[in-house]
This record gives sequence, structure tokens and C-alpha cells, in this order.
Amino acid sequence: MKKYYIVLILIIFFVIGFIAAKRLSREIVTIQRSKFLLGTIVEIQIRNSDIKLADKVIADAFNEISRIDKLLSIYDSQSPISKINSSPDSILNVDEEVYSLMKKCNSFWQLSSGALDISMGSVISAWGFGKGNPDIPNHEELTKALENSGWEHVTFASNNKIKRSIGIKFDFGAVAAGYAADKAIEVIAKSGITDALVNTGGEIRGIGDNWTIGIQHPRIRGQLIEKLKLHGKAVSTSGDYEQYFEVNGIRYNHIMNPKNGFPAPDCQSVTVIANNTLKADALSTGVFVLGPVKGLELAERYKDIEVYIVDSAGKIWQSSGFKNFITR
Repeated sequence: MKKYYIVLILIIFFVIGFIAAKRLSREIVTIQRSKFLLGTIVEIQIRNSDIKLADKVIADAFNEISRIDKLLSIYDSQSPISKINSSPDSILNVDEEVYSLMKKCNSFWQLSSGALDISMGSVISAWGFGKGNPDIPNHEELTKALENSGWEHVTFASNNKIKRSIGIKFDFGAVAAGYAADKAIEVIAKSGITDALVNTGGEIRGIGDNWTIGIQHPRIRGQLIEKLKLHGKAVSTSGDYEQYFEVNGIRYNHIMNPKNGFPAPDCQSVTVIANNTLKADALSTGVFVLGPVKGLELAERYKDIEVYIVDSAGKIWQSSGFKNFITR
């Protein structure tokens, strides 16, 4: 009987040892998938030993990004934004999620002294960006577009209702990718995965502390100007090198100055580090419009953001804490 118990104990230890060895043998691998969403290539990476789980979570994250893409689309006639933009009414009921996002954009508008403005749909449309045929609008067209723009003409009437001047059209292009990256990270984090990276076309956020990303050189394609260690933060880069056209040697980019309706001319690229991708995305646009001097002043006022600016002459400006994220 004693011998029987000894054999049984040995078998139990063998099974425990076999299971432990099997678990240890499961290597952590990087699963990387990409998909065309938000008008760009969206990439998601997960480091995990369970490839099946990683694939499911990545698919769920892509579905969430696709949902945000449809929610904020100005091209889908059935999207909440398209319905708002085409409505003849000044007081409008707004989708609850869109209303919440508008509230956040209001805070970014204030933070950036009006440089980040999601009510510039008429101006962006006048320039033809997003339609594949950008061109300089004539004076009359631009003047009318500016009259139909401006966040100062938008107020929050009550819960889930806004009041706007007739003609104001919204465009969430400056924040959609950042918001989508945050929502995708939420999906991934809920699954229990602790090591992941989401890149929605320049708006990047990770889970885990071992991710290194690069800042694209604004004038040399394929070359990085810096490498950054994320340290759990989010990063967004806005530049004049992806969507632009040239006339008589002058570059016109897609980032509009709300004050005059013309492309902001003072920067080649702006990278912002913040606690979430929505804020990084919004402020990379805002700082791009403000220019290096005012943009740097903004960053130094707030401890939760850092900026790296390449100005129109190629000179680099960076906030005092940005160096803490640079790696070699």
C-alpha cells in the first residue's frame, strides 16, 4: 500500500512537471496584423504565447476601429456626422458618444487657443482634401467657407444637444485616428493581454513598456529622425508630407489654420507625447497650427505632454522633457 502511494505521488509530480515544462516551452511571439481603415494602414501588434487568442483580440480591435471609422465618417451619408452636417437645423440631437467626443474637442480647442477646431469641414472641403483633387480655392469660396466655420459658433445646449450656426460642418479628421487607437487599446486591455501596440497611421499607443517607435523624417522618405521608447504613453505625429500639393514651388498641406482658412505654414512635422492618443492626436494638429514658438510654450505649461517640432526651415524644437523618451 505504501509503495502504491509513492508511485501515485511520483506520477502527480511528473504530470505537474510536464505541464510546467509545456507552459515554459510556449514562446512569446509577436503577432502583427494590418488593415486599411480610417483612410490609412492600421497596424496592431500583440506579444503573447497564444496566437489564437491574439488573432481573436486583434480582430475585435479592428472591428472597434471600423466602428469608429463609420461613426465619424463624413462620406457615409448614414453616419451621425454626415446627418449633422446635412441637417438644416441649428439645434441638433447628437449621438451620445459623438457628444462626449465633442466635449473633449472643446477642451482641446480651449487648450490650443483655437488652433484645434473640428468645425472646419467647409474649409477642408473647399481645399479639396479628402476628395483626391486638392487645389487653392478662390477668394469668394474660401470666404464663404470661413463664414461657415468656427467652434465659437457651437455651444452645448443640453445633454446630447448642440447648437450651431447654420452651415457649420464638422470634420473629426484631426482626432478620429487618435480616438480609434484609444478605443482599440481598451478592447485589447479587457482581454487580459498586457503587451500590445496599436498604430492608426501615425497615432500610436501601447500596452507594456518595451515598445520602441520611430519619428519619420519629414523630408527624407523611409528615414527616421528619432527613435522613442513609449514608457506607457501615446504618440502622434502630424506632418505636411503625406497630404499636400505644390503650386509654383509652394507646398500646401491639409492642416488648416482656423483663423485664415489656409494651410498652416510654420512646421514640417509635430510629434506629441501624451497620456492617451486622442489628446496626442488633437494637440499634434494644434501645435502644428500654432507654430514652434507658441507650440513649445503650450507644452511647457502642461506637464502631461511633450512635443518635438521640425519647423519649416528644418530646425528642431523640443520640450524640456522630450529627451526622456528618446532612445538610440
